[in-house]
Amino acid sequence: SSGINAEWPLRPGMQEMIKFCKLFSQTCQESTFFESCGLADLITTCYGGRNRKVSEAFIRTGKSLTHLEEEMLGGQKLQGPITSMEVFNVLKAQDLLPDYPLFVSV
Repeated sequence: SSGINAEWPLRPGMQEMIKFCKLFSQTCQESTFFESCGLADLITTCYGGRNRKVSEAFIRTGKSLTHLEEEMLGGQKLQGPITSMEVFNVLKAQDLLPDYPLFVSV
């Protein structure tokens, strides 16, 4: 274990999300991130969301994400892996990977 737990990345993760949105959206309002659709959703996702639950099972069991989606989610698809890859590709295309260490690590 690296000693890093779910609590550690909340603040820097939120900072990276705000920075990303400000860079790529002309209408980004920082206050939105502190409403229920921002911080509360981030906390819920980190502590109990389906992406976290399936990711933990992925590490624990070694089963594929596709198999775990079927097994744990009844065929629903995870949004986290797709979104993470899209964000990574945008950052890579803009040569911004070093500025977003948490986004890159996901």
